Amino acid sequence: MPQHAKKHHFVPQFLLHLAGPKGKLVAHQVMNERRFPTVVRDLGHRNFGHSIYRPGQEPDHISMEEAMGSIEGEAATVVRELVQGRERAVPAHARSALAWLLALQWQRSRFLMHVAGKAVRDDDIWTSEGDDIQMSDEQLQTSMMGFISMYVIEPWLVRNDEDAYYKDQWNHLVSTLLDSSMHWSCYRPRGGGLLVGDNSVCFSGVVGTPPENIPPAVFDHGVGIGFENFRRLTLPLGSSLAVIISRDPQDASRLRVADINRYTVFNSREFVAHAPDWAKAHPVLARELPQLLERQRTVAPAFLQGYAPGGRN
Repeated sequence: MPQHAKKHHFVPQFLLHLAGPKGKLVAHQVMNERRFPTVVRDLGHRNFGHSIYRPGQEPDHISMEEAMGSIEGEAATVVRELVQGRERAVPAHARSALAWLLALQWQRSRFLMHVAGKAVRDDDIWTSEGDDIQMSDEQLQTSMMGFISMYVIEPWLVRNDEDAYYKDQWNHLVSTLLDSSMHWSCYRPRGGGLLVGDNSVCFSGVVGTPPENIPPAVFDHGVGIGFENFRRLTLPLGSSLAVIISRDPQDASRLRVADINRYTVFNSREFVAHAPDWAKAHPVLARELPQLLERQRTVAPAFLQGYAPGGRN
């Protein structure tokens, strides 16, 4: 028996379990019309996707999984608190835990890894002897794990250390989300109906002067904006709870299930999912979903840069 798990989840299993309480889900692939039943452990993962490969050493399949699991565990605890509560407010300790989870989700996005890998492979890297260097998939993954460790895990570990330098505790997305200009709120639709997707960091809207020559609707797909000028971030935490983080305090009262689902679909890069009985329980939302997916398939090729993974890796 192996001493380590083979399936490394880039979507925390506790989030998927909240969407399908019995561990069963129906997934819709973004870039084709495939729809299939699945279970939590088989979705949102890559085999050894967080492993580290160093020359002359056995692959390290454990270190990053354990470190990421610590961040996920703290977030899972506060999510349970929020699920069991009724308040709209998000307590400070919950905001912190969720901000760090979102930073992790952003940094370990398989789409982000694809974009980084494409950039590296498109650049010619030469040795001093004039030989062209081609990074292997394992080398690239190891490099990306190093970035996650540097920008998320290490700052998270010393975030409460009074003796640590501020820059060693700092993460750009966490700093943005915990800024006093951000308004955090729980959204609890009585009948449920929220979708989950492979991307928990669902940006939409823009503040300030928008980039030129970009149609406003594109911003709801999480592109054309950055940490400094996104209007809101929606985080689905299962079918009956989402957290809305916005620069506009009115967003929390304006948004409805259909709006949040639209942002979830438009920010997805691989899949969206729901419980098996979701369509029967939410016929109006179910009728809208194929239209949202079709729109995403139309728009996404403009920014996916060839990223079109299969649904069950």
